[in-house]
Amino acid sequence: MKPIICITGTPGVGKTSISHKLREVLDGNLVEVNKLAEEKELFIGEDPVRGYKIVDIPSLCKEIAKVVERDSLNIVEGHLSHYCRICDLVIVLRLHPRILLQRLEERGYDHKKIKENVEAEALGVCAYEAYQLHDDRVHEIDCTGLSHDELLD
Repeated sequence: MKPIICITGTPGVGKTSISHKLREVLDGNLVEVNKLAEEKELFIGEDPVRGYKIVDIPSLCKEIAKVVERDSLNIVEGHLSHYCRICDLVIVLRLHPRILLQRLEERGYDHKKIKENVEAEALGVCAYEAYQLHDDRVHEIDCTGLSHDELLD
């Protein structure tokens, strides 16, 4: 079986853009975690304070295992992808919190959501979680100021 690369990071760091470019360059299979969760309705409820859907992580990981292509390189993209132990390599994209703040404001995110995501990025929440689950298979990449092509080099 070919490798499974999980690309994770705080919302807004560039996971989707980079994953699409990487799929194109490497001619791989792309699994978009958020779309998969929506399509398969993999939710166990809604957060009463924040108002977002809560994903059933074990079910999500089972679905990811079903859709990866055994004879292709697989890129699993999403801020929850690092929770799945199927990953051979975990890439955590990082971004300077000021740049993330600007991006999320441009996207029209709610003020509370912006604050939550910028704090998560500043504290390295996704990286911490990824290291807890995958140890030496984790690589952090600072995307600040880099084009997609520079990042892929």
